[in-house]
Amino acid sequence: MSITKLTYKVIGIDCAGCGKTLEKKLLGLDGVLDVRINIVFKKIYFEIEPDKVTEEQIKSVITKAGYSLYKEESSEYKSEDEIQDELERRHQQSIWRSIFKKKELYTIIVSGLLLMVGALLQFAFVKPMGSRIAYIFGMIIGGVFIFRKAFFSLKGFKIDINILMTVAAIGAIILGEDIEATSIVFLFSIAELAENISVESAKNSIESLINYAPSKATLETKDGEIIVPATSVKINSHIIVKAGERIPLDGVIFSGKSYINQAPITGESMPILKTKGDEVFAGTLCEDGALTILVTKKYEDIFLRKIVELVENSDQRAPIDRFIDNFAKYYTPIMFLVALITAFIPPLFGGGLYVLTLAKWVKIALVILVISCPCAVVLSTPITIVVALSRSARNGVLIKGGAYIESLSKTKVFAFDKTGTLTLGHPQVREIITLDDFKESELLQISGSLEVNSKHPIAKAIKEKMLDEKIEVVKVTDFKSITGMGVQGIINGQKWFVGNHRFVIENEIEMDDYLATSLAIMQSEQKSTVIISNDDKVVGILSVQDQIKPHVKGMIHELKKLNIKKTIMLTGDNSKTASEIASELKIDEYYAELLPDQKMKIIDEIYETYGHVAMIGDGINDAPALAHANVGIAMGAKGSDIALETADIALMTDSFEALHYLITISRKAMRVIVQNITLALLIKLVLFVLSYFGWIDLWMAVLIGDMGVSLFVIFNAILRVKGKRMTHEYCDDDLCEIDLNNNSTKETKTIS
Repeated sequence: MSITKLTYKVIGIDCAGCGKTLEKKLLGLDGVLDVRINIVFKKIYFEIEPDKVTEEQIKSVITKAGYSLYKEESSEYKSEDEIQDELERRHQQSIWRSIFKKKELYTIIVSGLLLMVGALLQFAFVKPMGSRIAYIFGMIIGGVFIFRKAFFSLKGFKIDINILMTVAAIGAIILGEDIEATSIVFLFSIAELAENISVESAKNSIESLINYAPSKATLETKDGEIIVPATSVKINSHIIVKAGERIPLDGVIFSGKSYINQAPITGESMPILKTKGDEVFAGTLCEDGALTILVTKKYEDIFLRKIVELVENSDQRAPIDRFIDNFAKYYTPIMFLVALITAFIPPLFGGGLYVLTLAKWVKIALVILVISCPCAVVLSTPITIVVALSRSARNGVLIKGGAYIESLSKTKVFAFDKTGTLTLGHPQVREIITLDDFKESELLQISGSLEVNSKHPIAKAIKEKMLDEKIEVVKVTDFKSITGMGVQGIINGQKWFVGNHRFVIENEIEMDDYLATSLAIMQSEQKSTVIISNDDKVVGILSVQDQIKPHVKGMIHELKKLNIKKTIMLTGDNSKTASEIASELKIDEYYAELLPDQKMKIIDEIYETYGHVAMIGDGINDAPALAHANVGIAMGAKGSDIALETADIALMTDSFEALHYLITISRKAMRVIVQNITLALLIKLVLFVLSYFGWIDLWMAVLIGDMGVSLFVIFNAILRVKGKRMTHEYCDDDLCEIDLNNNSTKETKTIS
């Protein structure tokens, strides 16, 4: 069975309920396997069997529903001019510009003016016929888009909000409630436009990220510097970026150095010093110094654009949508039936509990129709999820869909890979032990000078320590590499050796008891050791070990405060090292000496025991474990296409601040969704009850029951869905020595 994936841009779909209706229609076609409508970014995603259904059949269903569409083309198939036009458009777009392009705005203005004219004629000049004409024209002009959508819904035998509002408006005119008819159309149109603008604002929030990448680049050529469109720059070209300018394309620094503000990528505004050979990204700011950059990606492939596309194409659906879908499926038809019963049954029995005319009961029924609109409830999830996704992206946290937000909000167990996640992932000099009058700086200078050309990880650690201490490299003569042991050479007329203890043993070089004891302790702790000796004796020992990342201990403590019940470490490292790190970080459990497939099995076991589990790794070596967790989180994923593909959530930095932000915004989003649904239903219930007492007019039903509730849902999401970064600096080693409940690490678990 062959499966084809299609993406269309759809024009005219701006109602969450309408989207659900269209999804169900399309899923009714034989050969359509999956349909997902993104009302925020106006896209429809399909999975189809092309031998059973054609694109023309799909288009026919969509156009018959009253929407227009065109096929979404991948950027790789667009010409440079098309990409440049898109870039210029995004740079110029603004929410106000898009508002004034909307035809609905002008029909609302005309409708509002006619409503005012009608009111003046009715109450000031007592001209009933003139006021009625003004009201009717105001209703027709203001409701032209509502009536059009109602027509298409009626053709599809589907009751939606547009049909409800049309029936209510026409019913009000028949009852002689002209001002109410115009008012409900006017207010509903305002509500629809406000909802559209709010959704547009959420969309622009993420799309505006691409505006950080300049549309022009300064290209270095044989004839000098020229300014060209960023889309025309080829890979391996050299571009010039001056102080205060943003970088237009991804690349590697060819020459120069500068502090780079990477906020558009990582969400962190603290600039980082970058020099020759360092990777830089489009949209980041060159704060000082000029750079020559070797371009490594075309404009359509820049990492910033991938971030925008990932959020645009993410699935805004969450499992809670199943409840909403089932609710909406029965709610509107039942309320429509209740309205019909209310209009015609009570008058047959003398008016019901209290005597009302047929016209009054019909008016109450029309109020119930207006109240029965489920738009606010249906909109609660997608608008909240989009706000969470876009805000997270701007803070260096990429979430691939609403399902992961909901799952993470329920997660109480976090599993961490060790190397590269909890630790830096490369060795560092941890300890320097000297003999007699030798200083630490002297040992570093000797060992670093001898290892200056070596690419071994331990040699690299020594050289980094030497650079950190600002120690200069000295000249080495008679350099010699001794296979399996180390290196030797002459410095200032003295022969020196740097390497392992085998050289000392074989050459019977003296080592005093203090250094021998220190060496034995380091080796028992599974630390890598480097011995420095001259012809006579050993003068010092360096221990090299992977370092725990700064502030990791503080973050583990913060997870406890966030009510995370259990933290678990998975590592392929030996049991002794795993035990020490788990104990130091106060991690609850650890599993050592694991192969990648064993990590995956452990994740499955954790899931069976605790339910929801999140796995945090580098997104590359941990792919199987990340895939088996409820939520797979890749840390330090900036620039890594692999991490973006394999993980459900990608943190652009190695900072655990981003993890704290992710957890808090996920929980906040789910609280807001539940709050919106609950309050929307409660308000509708109150209005429903009050309507039977005749206390709710049609305009009140629209203003409160539809417009008010919908706007509350939107603005509650926009204003309240925010992640929380740390309110204080992560605690250091001393401050973290806080007794926590159940903070003892379980005994070593080694998988053989």
